[in-house]
Amino acid sequence: MESLCDLLFEISNEDRLSLLRELQKREMNVTTIARAIDVTTQEVSRHLSRLTEVGLTEKDPDGPYRLTPFGVLTLSQIQGLEFTSTHKDYFRNHLVDGLPRGFLLRLGELSGSEYIDDVMVAVHNIEKVIKEANEYLFDLNVPYIASAFPHIRDAFERGVRGSFLHGKSLGLPEEMMDERDESFDDEFNLAIMRSGLYEERILDVPLVMYMSEKELALLSFPKRDGRFDFFGYSSTDEDILRWCRDLFLHYWEKGASYTPE
Repeated sequence: MESLCDLLFEISNEDRLSLLRELQKREMNVTTIARAIDVTTQEVSRHLSRLTEVGLTEKDPDGPYRLTPFGVLTLSQIQGLEFTSTHKDYFRNHLVDGLPRGFLLRLGELSGSEYIDDVMVAVHNIEKVIKEANEYLFDLNVPYIASAFPHIRDAFERGVRGSFLHGKSLGLPEEMMDERDESFDDEFNLAIMRSGLYEERILDVPLVMYMSEKELALLSFPKRDGRFDFFGYSSTDEDILRWCRDLFLHYWEKGASYTPE
């Protein structure tokens, strides 16, 4: 425990953490580091001495400093803390405890995502993703959006595969049925299911997500009362897409097959 406290104390300093981030990019000498993080060379030398003492950095015999393998590992592990601390106001009121442990440990992979705090922006993102998809659409618990029906049909006609995973309580509101039927008649529905373009499964999951192979339109966690405000995250970053894709497929494998009436 003492060694952990020592480590956390050293990386809790903003300048030392910035220094480590610079060394994560490449090996650097004291002068270059000082210029990069805007401190004096004397301060850099003091910081490097402390970081070397706890095993995070080392000096190359030829002069420059670099991260040790332990330093590289430590930075990768604190990525999740950086993400949650950056968005602490969101995670104060939204729950992630329903995520599988493996995905909680990988939460730092969401760093760099764009925060969304407007439902209309979320809807716009979803429609944009539908229009631009070429390979697949993954829908996890996103409520039906009437304005998206024509775009979803167009996507199927382009050969885009659609996978819809939702809880038992999510159904099409009666007032949307006519609009849905305008885009999805019985013949078309039967055709996309028989061709394998559309598949639907049932599983209660405390999460809302919509994505294509190109873009995450929305990743939203539930509020403390279990409801969704559809605030969350979007991104085109490949690491973030991989995290979301892996998570969707994790739940998809557990879902029960369902054929709409």
